[in-house]
Amino acid sequence: MLASGLVDEVKALRARGDLNPDLPSMRCVGYRQAWEALDGRWPLDELRDKGIFATRQLAKRQLTWLRSMPQRRVVACDAPGALPQVLDLARNFVANGNACR
Repeated sequence: MLASGLVDEVKALRARGDLNPDLPSMRCVGYRQAWEALDGRWPLDELRDKGIFATRQLAKRQLTWLRSMPQRRVVACDAPGALPQVLDLARNFVANGNACR
């Protein structure tokens, strides 16, 4: 994101004047950290590490949320036959009115 111009994008978004850091779009991982760095909350050279940390936190929250789903089916993405297994689960999900069995 940084190599693709995230900081310049956030600068342009801030310059619009109709956005603020409390909006959901500006609270996304990367955007929030860039906005805060541009506000002077920390040096821009810490932005990469802050973004990595925020990404890890988000991934942990997503895993916790996924684990709470009783109907979930876990398929190891590196297991032999993972793709056919996922396709079978998806077909069953659709065929059974969106209820995995």
